[in-house]
Amino acid sequence: MTRWTPRAVARATVAGLVIIAMGLVPGAASSAGKSSSGEPPPDQIMGASLAYACPFPSGAQRITVKVAGALPAAATVGDHIQPGQVTITPTLPRAALADLTGLDATSVTASARISVTVAQKGGTAATTWPSAAASAPIPASGSLPLPGSATVSPVTAKAVGSAAFVAGSLSLVLTPHKADGSATNPAGIPLDCKVEPGPDVVLARVPVTDPGVSVTPSPGTGGAKLNPRSARPLDDDPCLLPVPQDPIPGEAYLAGFANAAKLGGAILLGVENGETTGHTLLELNYEVILNLCATDSSVDVLSRATLDYHGAHSLPPAKATLLTYGFMPTTATVEFSEPPGTHMEIDSHSWFDGTGFPQVSTVTSQMTMRIYDVLVNGKPLDVGPHCQTASSLAVTLTGKSPDYTVDQGGPLTGMVTIPPFSGCGVGEDLDPIFTASLSGPDNYMKLTQGIPCTRPPDQDPVNCDPIDRPTPRP
Repeated sequence: MTRWTPRAVARATVAGLVIIAMGLVPGAASSAGKSSSGEPPPDQIMGASLAYACPFPSGAQRITVKVAGALPAAATVGDHIQPGQVTITPTLPRAALADLTGLDATSVTASARISVTVAQKGGTAATTWPSAAASAPIPASGSLPLPGSATVSPVTAKAVGSAAFVAGSLSLVLTPHKADGSATNPAGIPLDCKVEPGPDVVLARVPVTDPGVSVTPSPGTGGAKLNPRSARPLDDDPCLLPVPQDPIPGEAYLAGFANAAKLGGAILLGVENGETTGHTLLELNYEVILNLCATDSSVDVLSRATLDYHGAHSLPPAKATLLTYGFMPTTATVEFSEPPGTHMEIDSHSWFDGTGFPQVSTVTSQMTMRIYDVLVNGKPLDVGPHCQTASSLAVTLTGKSPDYTVDQGGPLTGMVTIPPFSGCGVGEDLDPIFTASLSGPDNYMKLTQGIPCTRPPDQDPVNCDPIDRPTPRP
């Protein structure tokens, strides 16, 4: 099995996803057709690592399949996109090899075929990438890689945008042999394997332009056109291709502050007794969205997070002392919580800017702000149990690489509008007082996320001992 190192998690989430998932490398040519020297642009290198579930005779086994090769860096409408020689390397784990040695096999021959879908604006086409048969002796210990190479069929670039090559099922035929070269019984083990969702299922993307038109990288800051209620792509946009993933579970701590613009002060968030206790539960990389109409290799990776404070969907209660109306010291406990059924959506958008793949992550959430345990000039003020904003705060925070990526954490910043308050006061209406002193726009918020602890299925946890607890940054 593949061990998820911190860098592997980075590939599976955001930072390294664009390079690996699309098969592009920094410095790949960014123009279609021929270069200024008249020569075709250099190929882009493809290197993907796929996971497949295969039904071996003894039961389902998870195998890793590496796909390597090269594709044109760019194409024009009507061109044949011809991948170079492709090498497919299935690696059989020890548990799978036991099925072969149980047949008295000492060597094995493998042939593999991967189904590949080529997605372009307006439709998809199915093709198959085969590999030549590869033979090797079965080792006494460890796993067994079986690399095989072949030339695959070209596809036609049909529309301006991108041609995305997406891996599908694997057909793997194993032919075991005894020490004297004779066949085993059975003589062959055919396996129809299902690909496990992951970033590398997108083997490569080739930018496509009209003949004679160069690919001009765009600023790329817009991201995919998403449904604001669900963070999923709009159904009527033919340019967007969602690629669902099995999310990587994890958790992360965060801390920071929120300004109260009218009072000229700030509230410390996510910290109790000097320790960061702001905590979130994560589902990383649950969907990758390709923009088939973009020529800048635009891709969005969606993750989500839920606040978790001792089981409550909130940040730790924060005690703050501010000067109301500029002279009256007011102390209160402030609690930010997520309304039931909501969570933070994280859209990490990357694009090719001509030299590399910058990334902008946008975190959106709804939060309710509640106030209690109020002291005004040292005297208690009973605001009741439901003194809170009448509607949710629409929180939008942004982080940019290299300072912030989901897999490595960092600062997220934004401006928040505090809505009017409701339910404040016992026996008297205190809503106008809190609305006048707190509600309004331009309240700066900054949260710093720590490096996530991730727990990929059937693998060791990563960055979990201990989990990073960031210090709030000014």
